[in-house]
Amino acid sequence: MIVIFSITAFIVFLYLVYPLWLTSFASDKSTDEQETEGINCVSVLLLSFNGKEYLTEKINFLLRELSAFEFHELIIIDDNSSDGSVELLRNFGNLDCVKILYNSRQEGIPFSMNLGVATAKYDYVVFSDQRQRLSEGILKKIVEPLKFTKTGAVSGCISYLDKGKKCFFLRRHENSLKSKESKTGNLMGVYGPFYAIKKQCYSSIPANIILDDLYLSLKILKSKQIIIREDCRIMDEEFSTHYDFKRARRYLSGLLQILSEASVIHDLTKKQRIMLFWHKYLRLLIPVLVFLCYITSGLMIMEGIEYLMVFSVITLAGLLSILPMKSYFLCKMKTVIRVNVYYFFALLNLFLNGTLFQSKGTDGTNT
Repeated sequence: MIVIFSITAFIVFLYLVYPLWLTSFASDKSTDEQETEGINCVSVLLLSFNGKEYLTEKINFLLRELSAFEFHELIIIDDNSSDGSVELLRNFGNLDCVKILYNSRQEGIPFSMNLGVATAKYDYVVFSDQRQRLSEGILKKIVEPLKFTKTGAVSGCISYLDKGKKCFFLRRHENSLKSKESKTGNLMGVYGPFYAIKKQCYSSIPANIILDDLYLSLKILKSKQIIIREDCRIMDEEFSTHYDFKRARRYLSGLLQILSEASVIHDLTKKQRIMLFWHKYLRLLIPVLVFLCYITSGLMIMEGIEYLMVFSVITLAGLLSILPMKSYFLCKMKTVIRVNVYYFFALLNLFLNGTLFQSKGTDGTNT
């Protein structure tokens, strides 16, 4: 029990030290004084799939944002929606700056992204999802840093406040990590709902890739810097409405899949590989170790009061994650606990299905 508890405490401590480690070399980012001419052209790619309720508001917003550029286009790629999105999109098809592409069957996000980039006329490309609400002036702001020659991509920042102004504590922590990574020029993954890249930096994404935003980011980091603009705010739905076991399992499957992409990992520098594993993978050990502490303390509950205390605390935390709470502090703690519970059961599910250590790479081989 002492060994498991010590390992758990060490992993938690190590994860919390990551921001301090980033701060220690934040100044390593070289000053980039080489600039291109002002950016006056942009292609925005809007990925559409069964999001009819969001499309009108999002398209009108993007068209207003695009008007700030002399040359611009909005390319909408619909992935064979079945909720009436196709009929709605036809209302925008007569606009000169709008081009709509319809997939004859559901192909997936990588296919739509590849198609959109191949269709784009301009050198600066912005990817946008349909659901999230964006801050005013975001398009001009997110494209601006691409004038620097060493910058290959710029990420928007998902707000820790959702559309209903409720705080998501873990998002705030994640934004803090990404802000520190950005100061080194090595952002470990853009936020997928809204980000900008130079078209020359785009690498075709294999059809089976789950975390397309992370995959593309790692490919870009081979030769260019990636930063985040914290003033480019992305507001999402309330955490509880779109984050569940299924989402956690998909995310974990995507992380395991990235490990199987040997060429992608190999192309990173040593420092970038440390950042990737420290930021993305180390925290996945925490829910597993906490569960082991729980089981061990339960088995040894008759051996001493300390085991009863550990067992009781973890049990209470588990109940906290499923019971309704009115206290603001307790609600935040409930969210943290629930996320870790999702991750644990997603890991357990992948293990029991035999896929935890057997992800397929883009070459089709098992690892």
